[in-house]
Amino acid sequence: MSLRADQKALVFFAAVAVLGAGVRVLRAAGGPPPSAPQPALDRQIRSSDSALQSGRKRKDGRRTTSRKGTGAAAQADTGRRSRSVGPLDRRGYVGNRLDLDIATAAQIDSLPGVTPLMARRIVTDRMSRGPFLSADGLRRVVGVGSKFLKGIDTLITFSGTFVQASPSDTIIPKRRRGRGNK
Repeated sequence: MSLRADQKALVFFAAVAVLGAGVRVLRAAGGPPPSAPQPALDRQIRSSDSALQSGRKRKDGRRTTSRKGTGAAAQADTGRRSRSVGPLDRRGYVGNRLDLDIATAAQIDSLPGVTPLMARRIVTDRMSRGPFLSADGLRRVVGVGSKFLKGIDTLITFSGTFVQASPSDTIIPKRRRGRGNK
């Protein structure tokens, strides 16, 4: 019994689909892959954690003190934060990397070297064209080049997840200025 060319193509595509589904099932059953060390992300997390800020020494050698965070409640809060965060505990993150396919503009703006305008461009492009899927897909955003990608490549990932966007995803809250910054 001989198969026609269109039947052969159909059998080929069916075999590829079955093999692809099998690979996804095996990867899902195996758990998340081990993540590589990310010193830039770890440094950013440490610098933004207000609990660590209260005990840090300044350049002149004196310890900084904070009005908040010196009581027993702050110490209990620090204990709660020391737990490890799972990959699904925070929206927009896969492991310790920011997933640009579902992150909000405020989350993208928190990356080093990303301006609020660029964060809005990324979210707006994703809302109109769909998920990026890879760093090459991110290049379709105006202003994203190889230098920009090199600066954030260890901090981001792409899941290919399509999320129904809301207008609040493009909002970036204004940062408050400190007393000395006017």
